[in-house]
Amino acid sequence: MDTEEEFISGFCRTCNGTQTVCCEYQCDDNGKKTLLSMNCAHDRCVNHAACEIYKEAHMAES
Repeated sequence: MDTEEEFISGFCRTCNGTQTVCCEYQCDDNGKKTLLSMNCAHDRCVNHAACEIYKEAHMAES
């Protein structure tokens, strides 16, 4: 299995500005991508349910 990074930019409500977030994905031999981590502390963020960066990161999973 390989690991790849992807950078996603968008508006962050918590920071009230544009943020670029590094997302780390695990890729298996069949090409399936699973989100491992995001460097924005999304798991503790009160706005993650409405976050477009969070949604885009999960849409990149296959």
